[in-house]
Amino acid sequence: MRTGLLPGAVALLLTAVPVQGAEAGVDSVASNYDVRELGDGVYALVRRDPPGLMCDANSVFIVNDEDVVVVDAPEASREMLETLRGITDKPVSALVNTHWHDDHLTGNALYREAFPDLEIVGHASMRDYLAGKGVENRRGMIEGAPGGVEMLRSQLAKGSNLAGEPIDAEERVSYESDIRLVEHYLEVVPQSRIVPPTLTVEDRLTLERGSRTIEILHLGAGHTAADLVVWLPRERIAVVGDLVGAPVPLVGVGQSHVLEWSGTLERLIELDPRTIVPGHGPVLAGVEPARRMAELFATISDRTRAAAAGGATLEEVREAVDLADQRRRFAGDSRLLGTLFDMYVAGPGVTAAFQAISP
Repeated sequence: MRTGLLPGAVALLLTAVPVQGAEAGVDSVASNYDVRELGDGVYALVRRDPPGLMCDANSVFIVNDEDVVVVDAPEASREMLETLRGITDKPVSALVNTHWHDDHLTGNALYREAFPDLEIVGHASMRDYLAGKGVENRRGMIEGAPGGVEMLRSQLAKGSNLAGEPIDAEERVSYESDIRLVEHYLEVVPQSRIVPPTLTVEDRLTLERGSRTIEILHLGAGHTAADLVVWLPRERIAVVGDLVGAPVPLVGVGQSHVLEWSGTLERLIELDPRTIVPGHGPVLAGVEPARRMAELFATISDRTRAAAAGGATLEEVREAVDLADQRRRFAGDSRLLGTLFDMYVAGPGVTAAFQAISP
């Protein structure tokens, strides 16, 4: 997800077996991930970055009898590809982008160079987005990010958070991580060629790989119109991109479909996954995290509809919609998570819902 201040985005942890992590590069922000085996040949590369304003994405390797299918190609794809080569020498035959944001597809060109016959799989709407709005959004991020970094450096030097309050330890660690992640973005992304899908999905694509079935599903709009879920029915593992996010979901005005999001999550819940791999945050056990998010977006939708029913303006609706109960549910007592909820859920969520209700 790329939106917001920098202007970059940014449960139950599944017990899994560490495989080959990034221990050799613990000082590198790109290598700041763990590798967890979730099932036979299924490896999740899970970022260790703290919650913050900026993030890189998780990725998944599905190692089959003769090939590998990769889900998402983050900004750290060079390091992740090295990790893959430590797991297997089988070729990557397909790379699935769960949606169209840079932190999920920057590595497309890198994988294509390494595996020239690779199919890149994405939603049918990705081609037009990447050629237009995607280029525009990338340019805005590249131009705006340095100023965001300087602002965070200034706040750290003053010992203040973004609200001007004395910074606490959690916020300091988060801001320092944000700075490193933005600097890595600016090292990698401007030099990365945008590579669109070669194989597109409208509703469903099934890949048969020896004894393994891999289903690529468009369950509906949510984080974007292009959200795809990679579903492994035998293992009951769902790789969902930013359709589910932990600890705080990511909503983008002009990108996210808040009124539809809860319904899309209900269809995910109907699959009854044992394991959910979100685009950001830890691996999740069971459907409860998706159910909480479905309830969140249903709440935002219902309360926004009620506030807008009398012809209120957006400003009036944003003032009227109270999400304090949901803020406590997702942020608890954390001032940092509360700020992220306000920035990435409450504000853009109500705005996106209002704009869908009153186009």
